[in-house]
Amino acid sequence: MIHAYQNQPLSTKVVFQLVKDLTEVLYRSGYVTSAIGLKNSKISNGDLEFIVLWGRTRDLLVNGEKPTRFRDKTMLSVLPNLIGNRLSIHDIDQLIEILNTTNKKATVNVVASEEKGSSNLNIERQYDVFPQVSLGFNNSGVENNANGRNQVTLNVAWSDLLGTNDRWNFSSSYRLYKDRHANQQRNYALSYSQPIGFSTVEVKASESSYEKELRGITVNSSNGKTRNLAVKLMHVLVRNKESILSAYTEFEFKKRISYFSDILIGKYHNNKVSVGLSYMTNFAYGKLYSDIAYANGLRWFGANYSAYDANREKTLKLLSGSINWQRPISLFERAMNYQLRIGAQYGFDSLYSENQFSIGDEYTVRGFKGGAVSGDSGAYLSQTLTVPFYPQKAYLSQVSPFIGFDMGKVHIKSKHKTATLVGFALGLKTQIKLFSLSLTYAQPMNGVSGVTQHRQKPIYYFSGSLSF
Repeated sequence: MIHAYQNQPLSTKVVFQLVKDLTEVLYRSGYVTSAIGLKNSKISNGDLEFIVLWGRTRDLLVNGEKPTRFRDKTMLSVLPNLIGNRLSIHDIDQLIEILNTTNKKATVNVVASEEKGSSNLNIERQYDVFPQVSLGFNNSGVENNANGRNQVTLNVAWSDLLGTNDRWNFSSSYRLYKDRHANQQRNYALSYSQPIGFSTVEVKASESSYEKELRGITVNSSNGKTRNLAVKLMHVLVRNKESILSAYTEFEFKKRISYFSDILIGKYHNNKVSVGLSYMTNFAYGKLYSDIAYANGLRWFGANYSAYDANREKTLKLLSGSINWQRPISLFERAMNYQLRIGAQYGFDSLYSENQFSIGDEYTVRGFKGGAVSGDSGAYLSQTLTVPFYPQKAYLSQVSPFIGFDMGKVHIKSKHKTATLVGFALGLKTQIKLFSLSLTYAQPMNGVSGVTQHRQKPIYYFSGSLSF
């Protein structure tokens, strides 16, 4: 920008315009309370000297006053330390993101302070006592209604239980069987997320268990349990008007045991550490979310190997990534939304099942269920075009028909085989007061390889939830 003014005739008008343009650069960079002025009004040899008058943060207020309540002090204790620093609107964005939780709504306003060149940040917050609860139903199972096709779910979200902008989430699911004494499948998960400045610590514990009756010449039972603990640390590296770049490290510890007729047939203990980058930005008139991560197995606490080759078992090495891009478009004077999702994984060696890449369900390649095929490496591409309607009715707030096309491929290293899935989907999503409903018809496309013929029939996905 400065180059445009170099070697130009000096005049009062030019100088004022230059100051205005330099100040605009500051504003675009997020320093909305800073300014630029001439350091010396005397111009020598055609050189102009400028000084930046940085606006700084003096104090954090709650409802216009210094915090005195314990709850307000703990709320502020985990926020980024901005006092005395240059005031940036992007730092305020970070505050707003931390402060707004399930049970708390907050705004942050810049107000004048008694100190020249400094401003106070005034936080106005309002708490809600009750958690957000969601009861759901879906038909995600592979078998028929009697054998676990349908599932009920419960999700409870709560926040600020510790007063530190903490977030809690509990989820549970139970699959429905005709003979619920002989066949069961349950899942539980509890997560806790704690922001600390520009970092976030997240801890998640989960357990899934199953019981299955196996009928042949005799009747036998199979059962098992999987427990998982994950600890994740994420830190914001760069944040500006359009983009957020974050780095993270995650440790995951998993134990799985399996029984057949009360005889222990499997006991696995797998650990791994992942490092990754996540990036969110505006791209091509839309919003882009991307993530890339590298995972390495850990042999801590006597853990088993998670990979192998033709000669021996090996330590897990895994590279994965995802892209989610969506943008509004207009066709035939109708507002629509286009979404593109890509997921991929590369396994450096052959992998055991828990780390393989699976496709063939409602979230990867539609037209299949239960993760139809898996491999050590793979990728999928999913496209969806949604046409939202807003009836403006008291009982019906939104109706969104959609159409989708998906494809994916996996590779099994040890067998030198690949499997390809292609699917087409047509569906409808709607919001009826507290109810959310989704119905999808999905059809495998001709030429699908690696899947038996009886699994190439049309699939119907249904899910519904009641939130309050």
